[in-house]
Amino acid sequence: MKLNRFWLAAVISATALSAQAAENGITQYSPGSAQFFAGGMPPFPGFYFVSQTSYFSADRTNDSNGDRTPVDIKVKALAETLRFLYISDIDVAGADVWAQLVVPVVHLDMSLPFGNDKSTALADITVSGGLAWHPDRYNTFVAGIDIAAPTGGYDVSDLANVGTNHWSFQPTLAYHYSDPEGLEFAGAARLIINTENQDTDYTSGNELVIDYAVGWNFDKLRVGAVGYYLQQFTDDSGPTAPSDGKRGKGFAIGPSLTYSFNPGMQLSASWQHDVVAENRLQGDTVWVNFATKF
Repeated sequence: MKLNRFWLAAVISATALSAQAAENGITQYSPGSAQFFAGGMPPFPGFYFVSQTSYFSADRTNDSNGDRTPVDIKVKALAETLRFLYISDIDVAGADVWAQLVVPVVHLDMSLPFGNDKSTALADITVSGGLAWHPDRYNTFVAGIDIAAPTGGYDVSDLANVGTNHWSFQPTLAYHYSDPEGLEFAGAARLIINTENQDTDYTSGNELVIDYAVGWNFDKLRVGAVGYYLQQFTDDSGPTAPSDGKRGKGFAIGPSLTYSFNPGMQLSASWQHDVVAENRLQGDTVWVNFATKF
């Protein structure tokens, strides 16, 4: 569905999407995606692969107080994200050097009072690199940076865009504790620093995202809870940005179940519900993850 860019910008700023932190409510990182992968860098060199399939659905958007806005809105997003991870045998300050390529493909379906639109396309690709320390068999510390590029499908006249048309730089610190016969905990703190969308002169505010996961291992089965906390700490800016900056805030939690076929292969599923959503869509996300070593 094609809409005149100036009419679309005016309508968006006056209705549903004006209540969304980040331009059109779209960001380059999916909060809650890390789950038990947060800080979970394998201690052995080699190539690893993770497939993450997610389905997000929401029929409400909230204002800055977390209250539902009186707008009829429905958003559905089905994503397949392919993560290619390489752990090298290079040692730097006692840490393993690692690199990752993240390739997402997204189907986005949006229904708003002034129109509907769908899009299926490659989303923004992310490249990552950093260091991972393994002081013992239980603990892992990770430092790295993700760089997300504007490779996703984007047209300023479209309502549904899976791409953001800007770059972001995301320094990240993570920690993972795992007892194969007991407690497992994972957490990652990520800063998301966004650049300007030069087609719209809009800059989404910068964000802090904390992904977390906690569970208990029963032989090959792990039962736990996963989720995220998000806080936008700078205002959105640009000609269509709301005057109050529309800083977003979110908190989600839900159950997770993992089965390990062997130490190098596992299948997991989780559901995360947005308990808190301010200037954001409030909905639910279902994840199915498959991880293996090549």
